[in-house]
Amino acid sequence: MATTYIEQDIENITGVADADDQFVISAQKFVVASVPKDLLTFAMAASSHSTDGSAIAFENDSIIDVQRNGYSCKEIPFSQSKWASDSGSLKKATAFFPVYWVQNGGIKIAPDTDGSNAGYVFYINSAAIDDDSDLRTAVVYHSCASEFTKLATSKVIDYVDISVPIAPTLVDTTVTFTASAPTFTAPLMSVPDFSDTNSWITTEEDSEMLAARVQEIQAKIGEYSARMSEAQALFNKENTEYQARLQVAIQNAQLSSQDDAKKLQDYSAKVQAYSSEVNEMVQKIGTAVQNMNYYSQESKKYYEWAVMHLQTYMQNNEKSFNKSLAMQAVSQQQSRR
Repeated sequence: MATTYIEQDIENITGVADADDQFVISAQKFVVASVPKDLLTFAMAASSHSTDGSAIAFENDSIIDVQRNGYSCKEIPFSQSKWASDSGSLKKATAFFPVYWVQNGGIKIAPDTDGSNAGYVFYINSAAIDDDSDLRTAVVYHSCASEFTKLATSKVIDYVDISVPIAPTLVDTTVTFTASAPTFTAPLMSVPDFSDTNSWITTEEDSEMLAARVQEIQAKIGEYSARMSEAQALFNKENTEYQARLQVAIQNAQLSSQDDAKKLQDYSAKVQAYSSEVNEMVQKIGTAVQNMNYYSQESKKYYEWAVMHLQTYMQNNEKSFNKSLAMQAVSQQQSRR
């Protein structure tokens, strides 16, 4: 079941070189989990059969029907499975009224299946939500949301401490300069973490929790960006004042000691280089924060579009589905007359 065009759409929207296959699989499962099974019968598939009373190994949780020799089985809890095979019980299953239950990760049917009475599990195959499905757009949008979350996560960077230059020791006792260069102190808060948001998109599939999580992250991004700007402004102010005092010391040293003057000039160059590194790092973090905010917004937008597409699909198809049921009911009534 091809997803070639789905992946191309994802790549065209997000700009990624190669769409993540796992994101597409998660999106297909999201669609199946969100849409009523009655509207997904086009994606129905059958499991391997049981003809010897053995359980049918099954991991998919989108079961439509379990049948024994064409007769639908009623689901019962495991606690009642004993009675289903007890000939003296009123709950004993029969050929025309078979039952099934989940046991050790498989589907068990009663009466036992045999060569003439095979058992099958019918389920929605999420892989069928492919290039040819009307729901492919929801898969594309959901996958894009996951890709944008991944892109946002990749933009996260932490401030790396840069070594502060150490003031030189001066020889001439008439020249004094012992002040330390101003130190840039990054905000005392962690860079926003997108791992939880990604979980809500790919695993939990909860739009309300996702929206709340994205809103929380965007608030943290705004706060982090504001604090970083404040810290940078304070550093630049202190550095400007420090450089002015340093230039006065250099001038004084030039009048008293050439060696000390050279030391201070070298030190001044190091302080300027340190200041440039700090501002370059802050600029990179600022750009990263902007990218994180952009990609998180895109992630939220495409997730909401996926949900809206599913809602529209269900509204449109439920009308047709209900109309078809009504026509069948009328036809049955007329045939009885």
